[in-house]
Amino acid sequence: MRFLLVVTIWVVIVGGLWGYIADRDTRRQQITAATPMDLSVEGRFVIEVTPTFSTEKDPFALTTSDSSVPPLTVKLNGMDIDTHTQEVLRGQTLRYEDVSGVLSGHNEIYVSASPPLSEHTLEHGVRVKLYEDSTLVVDQTVWADQGALVSGTISFNHSADKEGSYDH
Repeated sequence: MRFLLVVTIWVVIVGGLWGYIADRDTRRQQITAATPMDLSVEGRFVIEVTPTFSTEKDPFALTTSDSSVPPLTVKLNGMDIDTHTQEVLRGQTLRYEDVSGVLSGHNEIYVSASPPLSEHTLEHGVRVKLYEDSTLVVDQTVWADQGALVSGTISFNHSADKEGSYDH
């Protein structure tokens, strides 16, 4: 009699759980996937990057045999902006024309640059400017303490309206 009671309880519990999971999965399949919206903003964007130091290859960067880490990295919303130059001189402004990838809403510009080891006692910075159709949107500087790798993220909000309202 006890054996029959145990089997009945197991059938009820396992059967109920199996029925719940099957019903949940069929309801989940009926939900249609949302189509992603294109939040990219149309316009002519230009990024200017000006370091206060001459860049060098980072001696502490992890490199493999088939790749080398550039001395200056610029990313917009996680997408690399092509930095062709191997070396950037102190005060030299790099200008990236027709940058794509600015979204309506929250955006981030990531900058990373390696200062020379000989200037390990100095503080260094990289000034970043973003223009939209010759209107200044962002003008901020990323600083690093003595001899450290200069890296940081600059956040800003872009409004899709033509009012020109930007939040830093």
